[in-house]
Amino acid sequence: MLRFCLARVQTQGHGLGNELVPWARAFLASQVLNARLLPPAFGLNRREYWRHFGTAPDDWIYHRAIERLLPAVPFTEADYLEHGGDDVVVALRRFAAARSLQRRAAYVLITEGLWGGFYHVQSARDFMRATLYQSRFAAANLLRLRERIDPDRILVGMHVRLGDFKPAVPAAEHRDVPNVALPLEWFCNIADSLRRLLPDQLQFLLVSDGTPEQLRPLMQRVPCITSADLPNGDCSDALALADSDLLVCSASTYSHLAAFLSDSPYIWFAPNLYQHAEGCYSTGNPETDLRRPDSPRMRALRDFVAHRDHWASRGFAVDMDGEVSAQLVQILRERHARRRWQSDLMRGGVSPVRPAN
Repeated sequence: MLRFCLARVQTQGHGLGNELVPWARAFLASQVLNARLLPPAFGLNRREYWRHFGTAPDDWIYHRAIERLLPAVPFTEADYLEHGGDDVVVALRRFAAARSLQRRAAYVLITEGLWGGFYHVQSARDFMRATLYQSRFAAANLLRLRERIDPDRILVGMHVRLGDFKPAVPAAEHRDVPNVALPLEWFCNIADSLRRLLPDQLQFLLVSDGTPEQLRPLMQRVPCITSADLPNGDCSDALALADSDLLVCSASTYSHLAAFLSDSPYIWFAPNLYQHAEGCYSTGNPETDLRRPDSPRMRALRDFVAHRDHWASRGFAVDMDGEVSAQLVQILRERHARRRWQSDLMRGGVSPVRPAN
C-alpha cells in the first residue's frame, strides 16, 4: 500500500510549538490509517528545524512529488469539527470511515495549521516528547544542563519570549494583541514572591531568546541558571522547561508546548486570559465558545461549576503583582518532595513502613 500522512510546514517560519501540533495530528492519522508518517518538510521553515530532526534541506521536493503523484486527502479543521471536534483520534476514525480510506490502497493525507490546540492531540503527547528528545542536539544539551541544576532544590523554569515578539503593551491590552512580550517586571515579581515564601529552597532556570541587554533587569534581580550558551537549544529548552518543578510561561505556543509536555504546575499571565462570571479563567474567548456549547472549554467550564469545591488545577493565573497563592506553594513543596530520588523506592530510595493500627 502507498498510504502516507504528512503535515504541511508553515513557510513563514513558525515556531516549534506551531509545527509540532500538525505533526502530532499527522502521526495520529498514520496510526489510525496504518499509513507511513512523513516528517514535515522543515527545509521550508527558515528556523532550519531540518537540522534538528534529521531531514534534508530540500525535503520539500519529495513532499511535493508525493502530493502530485498520489490522490491528496486533506484533513482540515472543518473535517475535524464535522466528525466530532474533540479527540482527533475519534474524529479521524469517523473521517476515514466516511471517505472509505481503509479500503483505499494509495493516497496522501495532508493536514496543516495550529487549529484544535494541544488538547485534541493529547494522545500524541508521548510521541511529541520522544520526537523532541531524539532530535539531534537535545540529549547532549540536557545532560550539560543537568550538571548546572541542584537536584535538592526546587527548580522554577521561566520562559521569557522576547526576540521576535512585539514589545510589552499595557496589561489590559494583552488579550487583543497577538505575539507580544510579557512585562519583564512580571517575571521579577513572581520570583520575589516565590523567594519570600520558599527562602533558600529555589533555583531558577531562564530560557529566553532575548539579548543579554534585554534580560539584564531580570538577571540582576534574580540569579538564574541559563541555557543561552548551549547551541541549537530549541528542543532541549522545551524539555528542560517541561521538567521543571514549576513553569512560568510566556504567552506563546512554545510555552503552551512545554506546559503540555509537563506534569508540573505552571503560571500564566492573568491579563492574557478571559475571566468568567463562574469564578475561573480560560484561554479562549467566551463569545467564540458559546457558538460551540460542546467545545472542550465549555465542557471544562461546566465541570468547574459542578465540582467547584473539589477543583484542582495545574495552571495558575497570576496578576501583574506576581503574588502566588499558598495553594501553589504547597503543591510545589509536595511535588518536589516526591521527585527526590531518596523518596523513590525503585530508584534506590526508601519507602516508609505503614504504622500498625
